[in-house]
Amino acid sequence: MNTLNDITDKEFIPFLHSLGVETYNKSFEWMLQDPDFGGALKWLYRNLDHNNALTAREEYRYKELEKKKCLLPIDELDTAIASLQEEFEGLCLPGDQDALEDMKLDINELDTAIASLQEEFEGLCLPGDQDALEDMKLDISMHNDRLDMLMRHEEIVNDLIKQNHLIKDELDIELTKLSAKQHQYEDDEKSLGEQCIALAEEVDNIVDDVCDVIANNLKMASTNDEEMSSKFFAFGPFDAYKQCQSLYMSHFDLYVSKRLTNKHPDRTSDQDLQRILNEAANMEERLSDALCTYISTKAELCGEQAKLALVNNYTVHPSRVSGCLLEVQSALEILQQEENILDQQLQDAILKFVSSRTNLAVETAARSALSIRKQVHSDLEFLLECSQQALCVDKLVYSALRAELCSVEELLHFASQMRLYLVNDSEAISSRIESMNEICSQQLLKQQRLQLNILQQTLNTLLHTDSNDLVQLVRAHNDLRHNILVLNEQVIDDFRNKEIAITVYGRQQQQLHELYSLSEIPRPHRSQTSNGSNSKYSLMSVKEDKYNLRKFWQWFLMDQAKLLTTLRAAQPRGHLS
Repeated sequence: MNTLNDITDKEFIPFLHSLGVETYNKSFEWMLQDPDFGGALKWLYRNLDHNNALTAREEYRYKELEKKKCLLPIDELDTAIASLQEEFEGLCLPGDQDALEDMKLDINELDTAIASLQEEFEGLCLPGDQDALEDMKLDISMHNDRLDMLMRHEEIVNDLIKQNHLIKDELDIELTKLSAKQHQYEDDEKSLGEQCIALAEEVDNIVDDVCDVIANNLKMASTNDEEMSSKFFAFGPFDAYKQCQSLYMSHFDLYVSKRLTNKHPDRTSDQDLQRILNEAANMEERLSDALCTYISTKAELCGEQAKLALVNNYTVHPSRVSGCLLEVQSALEILQQEENILDQQLQDAILKFVSSRTNLAVETAARSALSIRKQVHSDLEFLLECSQQALCVDKLVYSALRAELCSVEELLHFASQMRLYLVNDSEAISSRIESMNEICSQQLLKQQRLQLNILQQTLNTLLHTDSNDLVQLVRAHNDLRHNILVLNEQVIDDFRNKEIAITVYGRQQQQLHELYSLSEIPRPHRSQTSNGSNSKYSLMSVKEDKYNLRKFWQWFLMDQAKLLTTLRAAQPRGHLS
């Protein structure tokens, strides 16, 4: 038998579909590569009759064997049956109705017993039931995989819960730290406020001392010592006022620098810090300007009052000194009241600044904690989404693996059935192979006869082909007829073009004849001498020689291109196109 070529999936899968086998579009090349039953599958693909004609072939083969007397005799057949009955006890022979009925009863009793056992124990796998055993193993493996997946998910959830608790503890620690820092800042603000109040009291004491010095100087000015009065009036105690002013400004700058250099929470943004610094700088400028103006105006007022008192009391009678002193004391009381008002305003401004700073620290701490909690919440949501996606992917992979296992199982069942079919029908396969060998030999004989056909060889020589295929001969004959038709059409077109060219040439030649006849018209009123006729003849000959009119017919027959060039040269433009 001829060797078969390899079969691909594109050819084998439709064949299986025609037999009613479901392949799920899977590859069967590994079956064809298996040496155990690859040849049998190829033979089935090449030789199996789709109309189930194999039984008729077997009947024909049986009739041939019966004619040739190649069947087994009855004695050998009886011995073979006896050996089979000894090997397989309880074997029922065809025609033995009693044994058949007994076997049916035994089978029915066995079926009822098996059904009762299956009802009593659900999911029981019977011995020999390979399908149920494989299904049970597959279910067990599936449940184990699902249990492992659930355990992994439980571990992941426990890890997330532990991580959440750790993050919560860290947040609690951070909140306690922030609250401790907040209390520390409040204590620092209180201590700095007390220091500021102490410094303000110190300034008040210095101002009181200055007022005492001014009062002593006024008492000294009330005396009649003109020399001391003139010195006091000329120079005055302004150095003490300036020292007091610089001391207060230095103390206030120190307070502001300490207040603004305290550590702020780490969670505050750059915009908040810039805004706080701007507010502090504005507050510092306003307070420093107000205090400076207060001290300078108070010092100037005291000096001017002292000068005014000295001027008034310089020439005043001693009896009016008491009245002036009362006026000065009333003015000093008014100044003290204004000073108290300014101190109260300063304390209120400081308290307001401290409360605003405290509220800002609380707000920044709350915002930082809220941002941290939002970030943690977003992270947890992202982890939940990732875990859900992983669960979906796991389910898809699990379902795909299950489908693959089912398809592999069906493939193995199909392979086992094909193997059993091969083992059981080996004789029929061998007879089929012999018949196919005969068919192949007949086909070879027919091909040899076709090769020896004289008519075909003649057609090959006529059509200039080398193949022995009749289809190729028909195709070459059709091509030849087509070429003949094309050449016929080309010849007809060429003749038409030739006729058109002849008519065009006739028109052009007619114009030349007219010109030539006009050149030879006689003149009766004028006698021509021999010299004139000779000159005319010579001119006409030169003209004929110039245009080569005598050779038109020769050029028309031999060289038409030269004829056309000559005509174009002889005629003006526009006559030949």
